[in-house]
Amino acid sequence: MNIGQDDPRLQILILGLGNLLMTDDGIGIFVLEELQKLEWPPEVQLLEVGTSVFYYLEEISRSRHVIAIDAIRAGDSPGSVYCLGIDDVLDHKEQDLHDMSLPGVIRQAKNITGLPETLTIYGVEPADIDLGVTPTSALQQAGKRLVALITAEIQRLLG
Repeated sequence: MNIGQDDPRLQILILGLGNLLMTDDGIGIFVLEELQKLEWPPEVQLLEVGTSVFYYLEEISRSRHVIAIDAIRAGDSPGSVYCLGIDDVLDHKEQDLHDMSLPGVIRQAKNITGLPETLTIYGVEPADIDLGVTPTSALQQAGKRLVALITAEIQRLLG
């Protein structure tokens, strides 16, 4: 499928999630800011969604491929990078009663339009989520790795 200027769908949507005021919880936004420094073709859109992913349901529901970046506590060492796919999210039991977290919004988008076709979530194990505006050194290093991983994935998806 070739998505052109007249097609309302996006090829790739990159979402930076998290809270910039909570140290490592802002990793998704910090990585997104680094990605924004690079040059991307028009079929790639980068959005800072923070903690309000529901507000971007429209963009998500018209994107073929969604890549999300966020802090994820899974018990590994700080700075560990996790990669989850759409099946991980669709099988996730929603804890938000209003279905407004990323898994809920992805389910809603798929119900509305059938999109996204693919979802990749890059999660990073946080070291500190107390008040603060600078990620810890472990997450800064993980952020550099994520920029390279995401850049490679975008190039692969664009073919």
